[in-house]
Amino acid sequence: MNKRIPKSFIYVFILIAVLGIGIWIGKSGIGPSISEKILQTADGGENVKNDVLNENESDDSDEQEDNAQISPPDINSIRSAKAIRVIDGDTIEIEDGQRIRYLGINAPESGQPFSTEASRENERLVAGRAVNLEFDIQTQDRYGRLLAYVWAGDVLVNKAIVKNGYAVSETIQPNVKYQDLIVNAQQEAREDCRGLWTDLCSKKSEISCVKIININADAPGNDNENKNGEWIEIKNTCDTAILMKDWLLKDSSASNKYKFQNFFLKGFESMIIYSGCGNDTQNKLYWQCPEGRYAIWNNNGDHAFLYDAGGNLITEYQY
Repeated sequence: MNKRIPKSFIYVFILIAVLGIGIWIGKSGIGPSISEKILQTADGGENVKNDVLNENESDDSDEQEDNAQISPPDINSIRSAKAIRVIDGDTIEIEDGQRIRYLGINAPESGQPFSTEASRENERLVAGRAVNLEFDIQTQDRYGRLLAYVWAGDVLVNKAIVKNGYAVSETIQPNVKYQDLIVNAQQEAREDCRGLWTDLCSKKSEISCVKIININADAPGNDNENKNGEWIEIKNTCDTAILMKDWLLKDSSASNKYKFQNFFLKGFESMIIYSGCGNDTQNKLYWQCPEGRYAIWNNNGDHAFLYDAGGNLITEYQY
């Protein structure tokens, strides 16, 4: 009686034979193996996915990273460029895609009073124009942006924006080439109540009463480890208590902001706002709980601004 070979055994034998032939072909270089084809397909799909992600995420972070890879300009050098886009009141983009952050000034950030006006003023001065970029000691910031004084013809744009009241002076050592010109321009704008200084000329009682009178910027030891060693003092110079609910205190940067809660500043009294964390009292408030990594006030100079709930500038203090 003849024995029949089970079908399952035949199928297994055929499968092993096919795989063996495939492996032999792959090793002989005749063509890619099945596993290599699978890897190629997977790699191709992943590359497409990464391309999409890079395109979607190529806004500021990727652009700044690309800028950081470009060699910075020489100290005190000058180069020509074309301003193709105005980012805000103190930043533009030139034709090669690099962003230029204006030295010596700080314009209001988006959403702050006069931010739109500052951007429009910058556009009026430079948009679409050939400009000269003049560099100081530091020519690039940590985001890869170039740091420069921008000249449109014989107009120093940094100074013009401050003079017209749409930015404030912000001197960061060692970039001091035009410090005096910009500070004098700010004084002129303030005295003439231009732009963001307009509110200081108002006759509102809150503006005439509440004053920033002192800032202790240099704490004993390391400021970042002793944040409550630095503080700002604000005084009510009138006899009427003033509700400071939703008032905003900030420095010259875009990141350090303190918003008041239901706080009354009594007549003829002052209060201290410490830069660290603690328990608030009637005359002592604390800026950051939990504490952040850094202290608030720069030891080598800063600018404090106090706005009421309507965004009106009440008082400012520069040191």
